[in-house]
Amino acid sequence: MERTISGMMGKGSVSHNTRAFSAKNVDVERSRNNIEFCHADIKEVYHKLFDEALERYNAKQKRSDRKIDDYYEKIRQGKQEKLFHEVIFQIGNKDDTNAKSDEGQLAREILIAFMEEFQKRNPNLYVFSAHLHMDVI
Repeated sequence: MERTISGMMGKGSVSHNTRAFSAKNVDVERSRNNIEFCHADIKEVYHKLFDEALERYNAKQKRSDRKIDDYYEKIRQGKQEKLFHEVIFQIGNKDDTNAKSDEGQLAREILIAFMEEFQKRNPNLYVFSAHLHMDVI
């Protein structure tokens, strides 16, 4: 059976991805099988990525009302940008590639290999949180 990795854009919920809470489609008994590739605090990531540029930007401003105190808060409170974008990669679906099946275990291995080099292949993206969920019903 041929498998492809497909991606889709999600709304994004870090607390759901880290399983800080479990939705109706999660079997909490299987959550221990999930894999966390990485997870960093998004505020700290923003400071790491943008503080130096923010300092240069603020230094050029003649008017104090144009200075930005905290770029993370500016984006969080703004209406035009999102703090982050989520992409979901999956192989198959719960009917033909569920986590309990042999196909699901193969998909797990493929997705692990896919994630191992993802950041290198996509240097213009910054992955701050990545999870493989093996607990979806």
